[in-house]
Amino acid sequence: MENKNKLRSKELLIGLRKITQAIDLHSKRLLKTAGITSPQLVILQELADCPSLSTSELAKAVSLTQGTVTAIIVRLEKNNLVSRRRSGEDKRRIHISITEEGKHLLKNAPSPLQEKFTNSYYALEEWEQLMILSSINRIVSMMSAEKIEASPFLVAGPLDNDS
Repeated sequence: MENKNKLRSKELLIGLRKITQAIDLHSKRLLKTAGITSPQLVILQELADCPSLSTSELAKAVSLTQGTVTAIIVRLEKNNLVSRRRSGEDKRRIHISITEEGKHLLKNAPSPLQEKFTNSYYALEEWEQLMILSSINRIVSMMSAEKIEASPFLVAGPLDNDS
């Protein structure tokens, strides 16, 4: 029985490593082909859907902290992919919009990895979805990772060091 447990444990760790590598490879491919990171892509997609948002609205929409979104917006603005302008009604409020260059990049960029994953997940039967969710939550607990802050994006590395 101990030998079976060792084999299963090894298989589980290999599976987790494959997931980590798939995320890393996709992130590298996105950076190489489009010149942006996954969080930048998600923010551009949100701005394409909602043309003018404040930083706090954008942060809420993409489930990231305001500070993280601000850092990402600065980088996107440097690359002329988004623009920021002050509100006419409230000068303290900044509106962020995607530029034509940002729309063009978005049109040619590969989709985020979580989009493919989510579509595959939704195609499963409900019992399979619940089984996977339960298993992932158990793994998080086994790794004592419950208190780790995470966004719903499949990205390599921390989001606040986005470049």
